[in-house]
Amino acid sequence: TCSAAGLRDWFAAHDFVEVQTAALQVSPGNEAHLAAFATEAVGPDGARAPLYLHTSPEFACKKLIAAGETRIFSFGPVYRNRERGPLHHPEFTMLEWYRVGEAYESLMLDCAAFLALAATRTGATLFSFRGRDCDPFAEPERLTVADAFAHHAGIDLLATVAADGSTDRDALHAALT
Repeated sequence: TCSAAGLRDWFAAHDFVEVQTAALQVSPGNEAHLAAFATEAVGPDGARAPLYLHTSPEFACKKLIAAGETRIFSFGPVYRNRERGPLHHPEFTMLEWYRVGEAYESLMLDCAAFLALAATRTGATLFSFRGRDCDPFAEPERLTVADAFAHHAGIDLLATVAADGSTDRDALHAALT
């Protein structure tokens, strides 16, 4: 689509290399909240080995970073089992990118640029979702995680952190109910 082409053009103009990582992995990943699709490879001798469709290109991208790449992006399909609903599908397109040695503010600027680019390429002047509007050309609001929880969820996140820095699950659960 024009948005995908625009993203690829933006990354090329900013000296990123597009990488295409393998969809089949030997491990389903370590994220307990993500479920991978399982399959198996059958060798010429009939030997079977389990494989999994990747839930994200993260692990493969990080191996490339460890090998010396400094600016990469992956824009392609990923797969997540148990993902069903109006906002979730078992196969979807994910954008993941890495900038070695740069501050998180660079990523924030990237995200703002992507929103403006998508709006420009599609002719949108406003994004709307579930009764909320977003001006894709406006300066992004910058909040701490704690401020975002307080503002958007009404939760005092810092009150759910125990003295040792761990999450006080009971306090967090109470804040959610």
